[in-house]
Amino acid sequence: MDKSSINNHIGTVLQEYRLKNNLTQNQVAEITDLEPRHISQIERGFSKGSIDTLLKLCNAYHITPDIVLYDLLNNETKNSVSIYEENFKKLTIKDKDTVLHIIDYFLTH
Repeated sequence: MDKSSINNHIGTVLQEYRLKNNLTQNQVAEITDLEPRHISQIERGFSKGSIDTLLKLCNAYHITPDIVLYDLLNNETKNSVSIYEENFKKLTIKDKDTVLHIIDYFLTH
């Protein structure tokens, strides 16, 4: 995968989670101490940012970096990771609680 594709993928995923959290780029800038312009550049694929930037954005969106990077792995590596685990990580905290509640119900009945 080339650098442009990687940047576009990272930007698209981060924008998706920003919107899922009902945050504007300006709100994210306040939370992360990043410039709104920098967030915009990342979301548009002009920059992928540093690891520090990725961690700040992941913390703001309540996700782990592997959610952003998972689809960049080759198929052999992806197959070694449980798809259920990866999908669970993509859920909101509220949805995770709901799923765990359902699992508990089935385990006790």
